[in-house]
Amino acid sequence: MQQVPSAHVRHPMWPIYLCVAVTALGIGIINPLIPHLLEDNGADEFIVGLSTSVMFASLVLTGMPIGRTIDKFGIRLFLIVGLISYTVAMLAMPWTSSIPLFFMWRIFEGIGWSCVWTAAETYVSRVSSPEQRGHNTAVYGMSLASGTAAGPIIGTAVLQLTGSHIMPFFVAVGAAILATVIVVLVVPEPHVAHTEHESGGVSFKITRPLILPLAIAFLYGYGTLSLVSLLPTLNYSNWELGTLISVTVIANIVAQVPIGRMLDRYGYRPLLIGSLSLLSGAALFATLHPPFLLTLFLGMLLGAFAGTLYPIGLAVLAARVPPAKLGGASGMFTVCYGLGSFVGPALTGGVMAWVGDKHSDQALFGTIGCLVLALLVLIMTGIDRINVKEEHPVSVASTGIKPPM
Repeated sequence: MQQVPSAHVRHPMWPIYLCVAVTALGIGIINPLIPHLLEDNGADEFIVGLSTSVMFASLVLTGMPIGRTIDKFGIRLFLIVGLISYTVAMLAMPWTSSIPLFFMWRIFEGIGWSCVWTAAETYVSRVSSPEQRGHNTAVYGMSLASGTAAGPIIGTAVLQLTGSHIMPFFVAVGAAILATVIVVLVVPEPHVAHTEHESGGVSFKITRPLILPLAIAFLYGYGTLSLVSLLPTLNYSNWELGTLISVTVIANIVAQVPIGRMLDRYGYRPLLIGSLSLLSGAALFATLHPPFLLTLFLGMLLGAFAGTLYPIGLAVLAARVPPAKLGGASGMFTVCYGLGSFVGPALTGGVMAWVGDKHSDQALFGTIGCLVLALLVLIMTGIDRINVKEEHPVSVASTGIKPPM
């Protein structure tokens, strides 16, 4: 059974984008500070790396249960629970000297991240019309990229102004509290009619249609986290590294909305084939040690077209899953992103260590390029062509507060 939204219903998308940007902002603010906190309490490099793995592991382990529970109890509750869990973790971390207790707060952070992302992606998928789905998922991706990029800048500025490693955490907490208040006051629950056939979350009957979006989520997590984690280990000067990262991030943010509009107009397949072709070509060409100016251009291509993968995958997911099962499907999407983020730096870093410093850049870009190329080849063989009926968007319940756009 499908629901067609009433013409007068207005969908408040901006609070959802704000929630995603806030969690990404906080992660960007505190991640550079966590090694200092742990080292001050006697932790070595292994413990520092393990703390990040623990956070991603909690995201992976909780994404699917959270998604299935969202289908039963609603999106709004999990946005609020996720932001509260994230806020508690941010408040507690700078005051924790016990390493096991610190790991517990990292688990809370991962659970909060999983709740917010899964709920936000479910919301965007449910309330977006097919004609605006690409645009809305692209703005979602832009919010994520903007928060991630602004986090380290804001965190560093606050640290330099105050001289305190605690104050950046308070900035992250303040942003999370603001987002929680806005969700409570503004965001209504998007309702969907559950039939007996559709209830109970994602079933194995629709696993095959999910192969493509889940592969995209894994690839996006693998590639972006590998680059973020391992690019600073390459033989670039500080100026070259800073310029390369800046160009990549700016291209990632700027490309989102234009690609989203093209997605609405032309469909996912030509854009995905084009993005994967340019991505694999840029990554593999970077293994040839090009001049730095050409490397900057390749970095721009990597940033722009890697950034398009997430909204494309999310849009394909929304088109292939009935509204009543979007929570479980979004949970699987988050899990695959987390798995890619967890596996990518470790596996690619292992390859780089195996080939040695002389060929580390070839190992980094070559591994990512080959993985992208493999997905491109699979798509060219038609593995993504699944005959699945696209569902209509669902209506949003009215509340006492008229939500803005």
